[in-house]
Amino acid sequence: MKLFNTAKIQLLKTALNVYTKEHEGIAKNVANAHNTNYKRVKTDFSEELTMASNKTLKQSDPRHMDIKEFSGAGSTPEKDKVDIAKEMSDLAVNQIRFDFASNVLKKSYRGLNSSITGRTS
Repeated sequence: MKLFNTAKIQLLKTALNVYTKEHEGIAKNVANAHNTNYKRVKTDFSEELTMASNKTLKQSDPRHMDIKEFSGAGSTPEKDKVDIAKEMSDLAVNQIRFDFASNVLKKSYRGLNSSITGRTS
């Protein structure tokens, strides 16, 4: 049903999946920080989110922000060694993004629920 499968909801679901992958990669890097033979796992999946957003988002007004300006934030250079401080800061940023996307998705579903049931609370 299109009501529950809008472009906005699909983008938010994709964002949550991307942030989950990033969290898993960062957690793996932190867990192996002291292993000398370990090579850092790439934790920047912004390309995946950019591809998903380019399919669903359209700039309908010239005053809207261009999605290309937003999507590259938080990219990290690839390194072999794990910098625990960098990993922890990436984890904090990723958590903030995940919380934001989940709250927006929750509000979208709450709005649909209000529309269907006719109740506002």
